[in-house]
Amino acid sequence: MAVVEFSLKDLEKLVGKKLSQKELTELIPMMGCPLEKAEGDAVFYEIFPNRPDLLSPEGFARALRTFLDISEGLSVYKAKPSGIKLFAEQVPARPYVVAAVIRNAKLNDYVINSLIQLQEKIHETLGRKRKKVAIGLHDLSKVKPPFTYRDVKPDGIEFVPLDMKRKMTPEQILEEHPKGMEYAHILKDAGKYPVITDNNNDVLSLPPIINGELTRVTQHAKSIFIDITGTSELAISQALNIVTTSLAERGFGIETVDISGSVKKTTPDLKPWRMKVSIDYVNKLLDLDLNQAEFRELIGKMGFGFDGSVIVPPYRVDIMHELDIVEDVAIGKGYWMFEPRIPKVPTIAQRNAESDFLHYIRELLAAQGFQEVVGMVLTNKDDEFVKTKLREQPVCETLNPVSVECAVCRRHLLPSLIKVFSQNKHRGYPQRIFEAGDVVIPDESTETGAREAKKLSIGISDSRVSYEQLSAAIDAFFSELGVRYSLKKSSHGPFIEGRCADIFVGKENIGYVGEIHPAVIHNWKLEKPAAAAEIDLKEILKLA
Repeated sequence: MAVVEFSLKDLEKLVGKKLSQKELTELIPMMGCPLEKAEGDAVFYEIFPNRPDLLSPEGFARALRTFLDISEGLSVYKAKPSGIKLFAEQVPARPYVVAAVIRNAKLNDYVINSLIQLQEKIHETLGRKRKKVAIGLHDLSKVKPPFTYRDVKPDGIEFVPLDMKRKMTPEQILEEHPKGMEYAHILKDAGKYPVITDNNNDVLSLPPIINGELTRVTQHAKSIFIDITGTSELAISQALNIVTTSLAERGFGIETVDISGSVKKTTPDLKPWRMKVSIDYVNKLLDLDLNQAEFRELIGKMGFGFDGSVIVPPYRVDIMHELDIVEDVAIGKGYWMFEPRIPKVPTIAQRNAESDFLHYIRELLAAQGFQEVVGMVLTNKDDEFVKTKLREQPVCETLNPVSVECAVCRRHLLPSLIKVFSQNKHRGYPQRIFEAGDVVIPDESTETGAREAKKLSIGISDSRVSYEQLSAAIDAFFSELGVRYSLKKSSHGPFIEGRCADIFVGKENIGYVGEIHPAVIHNWKLEKPAAAAEIDLKEILKLA
């Protein structure tokens, strides 16, 4: 999730009314955007990854206008032809490019900063840290169309990158420029590097690394050229729609760019699209009794149109299924309007034995002074394997993740536990935590190709912590369960050599325990040593 900062005065100007304290703290969070904090004129909202259109003050205000009944229905955008052309050669490192022109821009420091914030938040979420999507913003008056998107050798061209005063080659930028060093890994396997140049062969940008100093956008810029490159044609088109429609909310004009080369197209395409949605389906899932007029009113509050089909605006890149519309109907209705009801299904209830046992496990560990934490099942390969030094194994991956942070399903609890330590360095020590939760294991023998497994992870972090401290806690844990276990010296990536052991119940290896390796502590930026264990609860549940 991304936390974005808005100026309250600017937000109120864009919305068209003064926002009350109740609206800021109670109603707006019901839209799915929790208020993080408010400091003077600055308000900070947490935006979920599925709504990148809310990452700008303009997009946020647009959503508020309909949600708060200040305006209603679909926002329609028109893009005029600019006459500007971009020739796109084949660029294997980043095969796709789209572009647009913004006219009559009225910029000040706040608008520029909010535009940069939108750019960077899209990079971090939809763009997977620039790997999938990278946005370039340029002062159009400083360059001469037509433009060319091509690749060059590492030393094949020179230009002055942002925040530098000397010309550098792409190779030098990747080795010496701060942004180049940060994102060099994206182009590490590319023999040639992508660039965008104008008719004078002046460089606008080296995607996805850095723009040129020549086209830096300042408050004097009246026309902005936007380029977006990436590895997904759909994702870069979605990002362009979000950026251009956000700027249109300030009254700036949108113009198209004609792209030629291996593929000919005109971007951006701001036409809304239609989705068939069954009102009966919506009523069934939400236990409502909406007629067509009431349905039209509720989706209008969420910025949609309706003419028998739901008309989806071009910036709503999260709409993929009828269920997404159902969610927006619930938000438009207001979650506080739904009353809990007993399901109209006759059943005989009983407590689930597995849940009962997991509850008992939690009580045992709480009695030893451990605090329960709950991590997300969705994670990423860097956290799961690289930072924790676990051997990489097959994982269940999300097909089109909105955020790079939530790209795979975890198959270990240990990384989640260490992540909690890394996020709570400001808390007091010792920290004694545990998690009893689900992991997802690929399994072709199942109908879905994956299965859930229950695991337990326990950890201690303090100025001085040892393998013996944690093994004593584990001994007490198994003793209370009445389960015989044994420890056998072993070696695992996350742990210090010689300070690690496998945990056996009978002949079954059910987990491991050890002192966290200094490299893992460094990777996660922990300030204290730690010891941790991970236990597969399958065998223990059988015995229970």
